[in-house]
Amino acid sequence: MRTTINIHNDLMDMLLDRTKAKTKTKAVEIAIKEYIEKKSIEDLISLSGKINIDLDWEKEEEAELNEYQDHS
Repeated sequence: MRTTINIHNDLMDMLLDRTKAKTKTKAVEIAIKEYIEKKSIEDLISLSGKINIDLDWEKEEEAELNEYQDHS
């Protein structure tokens, strides 16, 4: 998608330097990807202690397989 944005020269220079990207487009793509990954990790971390995961998943999986086989 073609988009026109205004970015301060100093900021773009720092981004190009940090990413080692050959083009401004590639540098911005790298920055956006890294931002999204960072926010996704933060979202997962924020769930810590809020969800209960059954560590005995093998029993659950076996029960689901047995139920599936019974209906076949």
